[in-house]
Amino acid sequence: MIKYLKQNKILFLILILGLFLRVYKPLTFFYFDHDSDLAGWIMRDILFNHHLRLIGQETSSHGIFIGPYFYYLQIPFFLLTKMDPAGTLLLSIILGIFSVWSVYFVFTKMFSKNVGLIGSLIYATSSLVVFTDREVVPTMPVMLWTIWFLFSLNQILKGKKYGYIILGILIGLVWSLNLQLIILMPLVILAQIFSKKQINFKELIVGSIIAFLMNIPFIAFELRHGFQQTKALFASLTTSKDYISGTSMGFFAKLDRTMQLVYKNSTNIFALNTINLDTRIMFWFFVVLILCFVYKKIISKNLGVIFLIWLSIYILFFSKISLNVSEYYLNGMNIVYIILAAIGINELIKNKKRKHFGFLLIGIFLILNLYQFFTRPVNADGYIERKAIISAIKEDADLHNYPCVSLSFITTPGNDLGYRYFTWEENLKTKPVSNNIPVYSIVFPLSLVDGFDKSYGALGLIKPDYKKYNLKTIDTSCEGKDYNLTYPMFGFTN
Repeated sequence: MIKYLKQNKILFLILILGLFLRVYKPLTFFYFDHDSDLAGWIMRDILFNHHLRLIGQETSSHGIFIGPYFYYLQIPFFLLTKMDPAGTLLLSIILGIFSVWSVYFVFTKMFSKNVGLIGSLIYATSSLVVFTDREVVPTMPVMLWTIWFLFSLNQILKGKKYGYIILGILIGLVWSLNLQLIILMPLVILAQIFSKKQINFKELIVGSIIAFLMNIPFIAFELRHGFQQTKALFASLTTSKDYISGTSMGFFAKLDRTMQLVYKNSTNIFALNTINLDTRIMFWFFVVLILCFVYKKIISKNLGVIFLIWLSIYILFFSKISLNVSEYYLNGMNIVYIILAAIGINELIKNKKRKHFGFLLIGIFLILNLYQFFTRPVNADGYIERKAIISAIKEDADLHNYPCVSLSFITTPGNDLGYRYFTWEENLKTKPVSNNIPVYSIVFPLSLVDGFDKSYGALGLIKPDYKKYNLKTIDTSCEGKDYNLTYPMFGFTN
């Protein structure tokens, strides 16, 4: 082990740096929102109701759900912290560091150790990547998935072992991460054609069996519910069922929206937005870079075509479907930007005359990203604040001997979500708002009201007018089931 560390000192330092950036102020940057609330509710359903779930939360495409694997991965971390969702941060840290190592391993196998080190440094310290890795949501491992998908493509392209076996595992994970990753599958056929080698049928069969076994929850759900998700996916691709009023319609309008996000991601992943660089530059720079690498024979023509089609598939797909596209939908493109940047910097370093320029680019990259990381504003309405305000309500309710309370939200649409798990965790019984039950109002942002009793970060708490309530009336009104446990939760299905 000591010998291995000595031989890989730079990689070890990169891993330490990546770890630090992913554990720094963990709870402060834990943006606990509706998705986190849903994850906690699903954990409660699995561990307390003993419900062996086939699905997770419903996605933004109605009728399509996230698969169960990411949620089952969270179980030991919820148990470790006695059902506190903060424990799941350990899962995101582990996956994030594994991703840093994976970039090193895959890039080294594809090109060289130096490309692996440069790529892992970019992945470890990119502010955009770091904060994506710190999220505890099913889509968080998408970039990790694409790293190993790239590796499987390279194995197939070069006729090496394990390409189809790894691909089988990856296909088995698609439903549990992001169903849209399936759009990259045509690249597998392309890689096999480019390889000019016979398919390794033994590996193909093993990979297919693995993919089938891992997709049994999906198949079982579809058989049980009349192929609901398959129909919903088809409708999403052929109709405007997921259209959100006020968003772009038509291919060219959607293309413009998609390209804006593509430009933004390809710029922000290197923190070049810090210097207000025109966002269009980096994406087209990478397109030209692919062509130059092919011309200079730095990468093979086949790999260059795969990279270009990889980027094109994302652009065309998200310009066609009716979903309102966000940046995270395009995270599957990021690994292409990273490997191109790593190859380019390595080529500069290999050239004696341009060596210093290569190291200068690395230095600028680190400065920009570390600056962006340490100056990132804190929203102050995440895990710490939400947990604190619900705890304060519970404490005040107990102080006044209230058997239940009502929670009211003075906020903008959507910001009233993300409190139910903490309410259950605190054993705070709730009922619908009425004149007979004490009402505690949560305010966000604070500018919506003239005054409040106490603030918790960006959240404000308005306590009830205690004189209005009679304990006997409250006792009678609080009888029956806990409203927090009975009323439907958006995105949650049993």
